[in-house]
Amino acid sequence: MAANALSRLKGFATDVKSHWNKPPEGRYVPYHEYLDIFVGVGSNYAGSKTLEYIAFAASCYLMMYHYKLPYLTFSVINIINMPLGYIWTLIWWYVCDNLGFLGKKTERRLYIVYFSLIAAGLTLIIAPVSLLFDQNGGFVTYMNSLEGISCASAFKILGTHVLYNGWVGARNLFWRKKLLPKYGRYKYGLYCDFLPKCITVILIGWLPLYNITDVVTRVWTANLLFACYNVFGFANNLEMCTQNISPDTKERILIRTYPIKLSHLAQSILAIILPAIIGKLPGKWEDINIFRYVIPITFITFACLTMIFAGRIKERIPQPPLEKKVEIKFWDGMFGVMGNKYKWINTIVGLLDSLGNGMLAFTTILYLYTFRLSGLTYSLIVALVSFAGTPPDFFTPYFMKRFSYKQIMIFYQLSRAAGFAVIVAALYFFKDRLMLSGIICVVMLFIMEMCKTVPTSVGHDMDIRINDYQMYLSGERLESFSGVFGWFTGPITSFVGLIIPLLLLKYGFNSNWDVLFIDGSRVNIIIIPIIIDIIGYLLMTIPYFFWDYDDDKQNKVMAVLRRREEVTKARAEQEKQQGATFITEAREEVYYKSNVGLSILFSVISLGFYAVDWQYQTIKNVKALKNETKGAVKEFLCCLFLPFYGVYWWYKNGRTVRMAFDERNQTCSSNETTYLILSLFGLYIVCLALMQSDFNIMEPKPAFRYAEEGGVSNG
Repeated sequence: MAANALSRLKGFATDVKSHWNKPPEGRYVPYHEYLDIFVGVGSNYAGSKTLEYIAFAASCYLMMYHYKLPYLTFSVINIINMPLGYIWTLIWWYVCDNLGFLGKKTERRLYIVYFSLIAAGLTLIIAPVSLLFDQNGGFVTYMNSLEGISCASAFKILGTHVLYNGWVGARNLFWRKKLLPKYGRYKYGLYCDFLPKCITVILIGWLPLYNITDVVTRVWTANLLFACYNVFGFANNLEMCTQNISPDTKERILIRTYPIKLSHLAQSILAIILPAIIGKLPGKWEDINIFRYVIPITFITFACLTMIFAGRIKERIPQPPLEKKVEIKFWDGMFGVMGNKYKWINTIVGLLDSLGNGMLAFTTILYLYTFRLSGLTYSLIVALVSFAGTPPDFFTPYFMKRFSYKQIMIFYQLSRAAGFAVIVAALYFFKDRLMLSGIICVVMLFIMEMCKTVPTSVGHDMDIRINDYQMYLSGERLESFSGVFGWFTGPITSFVGLIIPLLLLKYGFNSNWDVLFIDGSRVNIIIIPIIIDIIGYLLMTIPYFFWDYDDDKQNKVMAVLRRREEVTKARAEQEKQQGATFITEAREEVYYKSNVGLSILFSVISLGFYAVDWQYQTIKNVKALKNETKGAVKEFLCCLFLPFYGVYWWYKNGRTVRMAFDERNQTCSSNETTYLILSLFGLYIVCLALMQSDFNIMEPKPAFRYAEEGGVSNG
């Protein structure tokens, strides 16, 4: 056996040497890039995790020990910013999913909008806008009654939000167009944000805004400082790039399992060293030098390493050349993602997961306030629990081969519910025996971490697959337009997020974290939120029973994407050689297909929003059937807002579908008379179901029959 293992090792070494610069046949990534991923992603990940110590949130130690802002202030600020947030995100989606490449006229208009926002934001911050209102009126009186916020500061907070979005929008439009062609869609942000991010990280610790005596002033100035800090990003960009490093799904998961997982070793070591260093400081976690020296030096070191290796990692998404990219219209992007049923399932799961929003970090309470840990001891126990998930993650390819995504995710939610149920029982029944209950909690955290990493890796891989599927449906990944689901979940999660903070206030928790040192108070503050979270985990299993995206669908999707890339590149090359467009190729006759039962279910759950998108997709199907490329939005708006136009539309296009079936020698489920009667009685959902069932079985014309080979239904 030893000889066999040695032989395999020698064979692997030979393979690595032979394909160091050129990948093996059927693969896309050479082995030298594995090393670049290990160092580059590791540095990027460690740098981004270091920044988690800095946040405008109650859980941030800078806020906890220095700014000492009222606990509910953060929720109030989110509510102030939420309404206008919907407007900014509409523009953001449009720019991002078009990769910043827009018509000159559109681009000029957007710059006017963004610079106007910057001017308006500065005006709201500087000018005394609140004086325009009756100082004894109900509005001003109410705003002044909020803890940490006054009417004057509320306008400054709103101005900060407006300024931030104008600034970020203008930068996004400018840098995407300038840097994306060279560095790719996932890495370009590193090149424009690296230097200013380093500067703002330093300013966070050195600007003494936390010394301002007046809490109202301290709130709005801190909000302004952190808004400026958040303008410049430093997310885990290189890992996002490696998730799209190969069109081969097996190669993707291989890279995620080994070089990417091993690259997280730097963060694991940092998770031990950093708290140990902080534990040696005179004030430990309360020491301001954490944010003046420790965090900035650590971040800048890893950020520099990230930039060194960023250029060596490539993204390999099957896509047309940028110069041939078709512009995604706003409504096509908006309804394109809403037609993806898998995004709806993920949205429902996320909505159920919001039941735990607002709860305090359980591990922070357990380690710092129950065990009173600090320094090296704290670092070791955190590292031990974090390491628990590393060994199972190396077996992710096996679990993906052995079990379906549905099975893995259902197991994950049930394991979390069971684990936290044991923790609740330990805290309740052994509340007087802190050491015993604490040990049970740590053991359960260890076990849950072991059960977490494989589903997390599988989930990341499925997210990329769903983006591939979206590109198949829409011609672009529409990652930003996916934020439309936040329209439905945002208001709900914001208000649901107030439930637990209000319960915590009831049990005696406010901005004074020292109350957690009282054993009786600590138990109530922990148990109730965790029980609510357990309910959420159990409910999160239900949507996964409707999941049916598998390897077979993924292979068909990738085959279509590669064909599109080849055809577009060939067309571009011939146009370049001939100096004119002369290639004419039959357009793929691909219709939107969806499981009728699930579409009705999603329409009910989303209070009709899914049905609106379903109507739009049906209109586009009819347009495609008639070989028309324009007018879908106009017909959609007429169906929505013009009385009786819907009746006319269903009668007219019911006939169109019936005739199309006759041409294909197929039998459709209904005719124009049926649609006329149903629409007259307002049964549009039945009309949608009937026509969708027809499109699900409709065969392409003989001239288009090759498209069937890559056809994939949306359910």
